[in-house]
Amino acid sequence: MGGFIAKEAPVEKDGKPKVHLVTKRRLSGKPAVGSFSSGNFTMQKMRTRSDFCLLKIFEEDVVYTAFCLWATDEKADDAVTYLNFIKTVDATKKDILENARHSAKDKRLKLLKVFSKFVAKGSPSRIKMDSATTETISLAFDNMAADENIFDFAYEKCYQVLKFDYMPRFLISETFVKLEDGTRARRGSSSKVVDMSAILYEKKASEALLEYLRDRKDDMMVSYVELWTQVHDYCKAVSGGAKGDLAESIKQIQGKVKDLIKAGQLNLPKSMEVLHSQTALEEFYVTAGNLLNFLADILTTNVQNGFLKSKQYERFSLSAPPEFILDSTILTLSTFKDDRQLKETKEDYLTELESAMDFSNVLQDTLLSAYYRRYLRLCFCEENYFFVCEVHDLKTAGFKKVRGWMDAVQEDKKDAEGDDEMKNKCLSIYEHFIIDGRLYEVNIPAKIKKELAAKVSSGDLSTDMYNSAEVEIIRFLKHDSFDRFKKHYLFEHFKRSFFVKFSQRNFVVGDQVKVEGRVSGRPSGRDSL
Repeated sequence: MGGFIAKEAPVEKDGKPKVHLVTKRRLSGKPAVGSFSSGNFTMQKMRTRSDFCLLKIFEEDVVYTAFCLWATDEKADDAVTYLNFIKTVDATKKDILENARHSAKDKRLKLLKVFSKFVAKGSPSRIKMDSATTETISLAFDNMAADENIFDFAYEKCYQVLKFDYMPRFLISETFVKLEDGTRARRGSSSKVVDMSAILYEKKASEALLEYLRDRKDDMMVSYVELWTQVHDYCKAVSGGAKGDLAESIKQIQGKVKDLIKAGQLNLPKSMEVLHSQTALEEFYVTAGNLLNFLADILTTNVQNGFLKSKQYERFSLSAPPEFILDSTILTLSTFKDDRQLKETKEDYLTELESAMDFSNVLQDTLLSAYYRRYLRLCFCEENYFFVCEVHDLKTAGFKKVRGWMDAVQEDKKDAEGDDEMKNKCLSIYEHFIIDGRLYEVNIPAKIKKELAAKVSSGDLSTDMYNSAEVEIIRFLKHDSFDRFKKHYLFEHFKRSFFVKFSQRNFVVGDQVKVEGRVSGRPSGRDSL
């Protein structure tokens, strides 16, 4: 399972490479602790932007709860199980690594709880995982060789399923749209993750910004922040229906504006000149709102990038109010959704899925063909599909194509060309599907069978001789077996596989931004599948 660091295999005397065996204890000969875990090289995380967004869903309780509710409504219980497994593994691993007081026995017990809940057979919360990974984990516990990294491989597989299958669907759901609506109500229409307006609106963030500017001794930007705060307080008072006299607030704002203009630190556009002259209250209120945006734009250009990298912002983010963290998370996910054009991609997906599910594509679409043929095999009527394929080859001049269910071409016929090649194909179809008692005999009316027998006897062979039989078989497949296939569990498997294939092809995940049908940026290794 790739649990060792890649290196050149040692060579024995006969020139054959040695088999890399599980590391064992010197005295007992039993597997050593950690020998079943994935190595650091194998599990080195190459997290891309989509991985970062998925981590945001794990970390923010409100978004996590919304995701679980959505998964329950969508009957996607596996998604909730995967999420719980990942959160449990993270918590257990953190506890083991940070608490040196734990004995080896305590560590094994903690890991065993995770194993019993999510991996052991018969567990109600057992994750769906391939047998190789499950058996490897089980062997580690059977041999008392499990360490804190034993679940890493299962963790990564669950992570990938969530990233490919569930995260894009959640981001375009009504549940997430409601979260976005709540954020817009609190933060306005800004589509940026952390923009200057959001920082200024948050009192603690604004204080951290002032501290950063004063450390830099940037008096002009400090004045801008102070002016923004004054104007914001005034606008808030007006919109809140304040009954007091607002003339003093207006006087202070006008005085601040005049001082900045006089010092040559503020150059207002003509539309805002009313701010430092006598004017009606309504006109002043509207212009004050424009001034908020004007100042925020100046601060964004001159200050924002440096502030977001500063120790002041780092301290603020550690103690930021829950609403600020929640809004930041939702805006991050919204930006990711917009960059990937997930809403437009959903429409494309539904159109492609509808086309793929059409019976006319059953021979062209390899994925649909594979699942439908498997269903026909379960229903013991696979010969109908074989017959349609062979007649299709006959009509499209695919005479030399020999499929797995047909006998190989006889030696004396394999070099046939032209009409002889076509006639051999006609006879081969007749021998395999029409003659009574054949393994792949198809069920067609006796009248059509007699007509075909007469044509074969008289040598009247042509590419359209099986038209009547083909119409009968296609009518049965389209209006009987294909309709039943759509109600079978294999059809659900087909839709899931189609979704994964579509997601990978349309850059729903990864480090790339979808732009006019192409990607911008350099593709990342893991997601360029």
